[in-house]
Amino acid sequence: MINKKRLIKTFTDLVKIDSESRNEIDVAVYIKNKLKKLGIKYKIDNSNKSTGSNHGNIIAKLGNRKNIPTILLSSHMDTVTNGIGIKPKVTKTSVTSDGTTILGADDKSGLSIILETLEVLKTKKIKHYNIEAAITTCEEIGLLGAKHLDYSLINAKEGIVLDSTSPERLVYKGPSSDYFTIEIVGVEAHSGINPDKGISSIVASSEIISKMKTGRINSRTTINIGKISGGSAINIVPGKTEIMCEIRSHSEKTIKIELNKIKKIIQKLNTKYKKINKKFNAKIKTNRIYDSIDIPKNSLIIKNILKTCKEFKYKVDLVETFGGADANFFVKNGVDTVNLGTGMREFHTVKEKLILKEFFQSANIVINSLIIKD
Repeated sequence: MINKKRLIKTFTDLVKIDSESRNEIDVAVYIKNKLKKLGIKYKIDNSNKSTGSNHGNIIAKLGNRKNIPTILLSSHMDTVTNGIGIKPKVTKTSVTSDGTTILGADDKSGLSIILETLEVLKTKKIKHYNIEAAITTCEEIGLLGAKHLDYSLINAKEGIVLDSTSPERLVYKGPSSDYFTIEIVGVEAHSGINPDKGISSIVASSEIISKMKTGRINSRTTINIGKISGGSAINIVPGKTEIMCEIRSHSEKTIKIELNKIKKIIQKLNTKYKKINKKFNAKIKTNRIYDSIDIPKNSLIIKNILKTCKEFKYKVDLVETFGGADANFFVKNGVDTVNLGTGMREFHTVKEKLILKEFFQSANIVINSLIIKD
């Protein structure tokens, strides 16, 4: 049903268009031209005012039949850096870059599948579910497009994000993520003349870090210390340090427990150093990045995908992930969304590739899962 040559051409066309985060406008123009040729209506939201992109999210719609469910399809237009001047190399089995840039299969493979799906269903006049395509910006810099998408334009209650590796992986569970920053304010002093009058924020920070549990906390939770910054000069006892961290977990209860443990470490540190100088202070600030996903196995979209895979004898596993995707924000806004792989591998590197067999398989799964079979 899919046109493999057209699908590959759409993909190579897309990756040749530079679209690092916040510079998606040229890819958006390509997509809008495709939609116009197919006679598919679309709208552009005002998310760019919040994301800083030079274009908003594109929301396209195919079908508006009453009493028929609407299914969301989504992929993002942006790539990570080192995505300027991509030159795709197509072989019989895969697509790669020329080795000097990323490929951009993350996530232009997903975009290509969505455009192919819309073209097949539109031109073949096959009975299908109502479809909404939410094509987002700024995914690679914090899922910002999905975060600021105008959800008043979305009617779907279930959907598929195409932004993972193998189509044999159907992600239906994902973690919540909180960033947290521990800020330590010590007391500055000259390190040679009067170091005894200072309290080093870096030394105090090391005490916190030494007591924190990091890495894999349990099978469903991780904590990472990602960045540390502090101090103003080599000959000054440092007065301020920041420790920037993240916790991910499939359990909100565990997030609360682990953050409370860290807060107790900070409280004890404050008690210790405030006795020396009341100006000392340590505190923690948390910021929810995205909520978890946990899609019921009996949802329409999961049942349809599993049925399609059985029909075509494709292997597929329902899996939990520790990664975040636009799906997290769709779920938060009432759209139960799974994440299906497209065949991409080693993304975000110059070794990135798209495995064509899996690429075609993913497209076939999507199209056939949207067809209404009497």
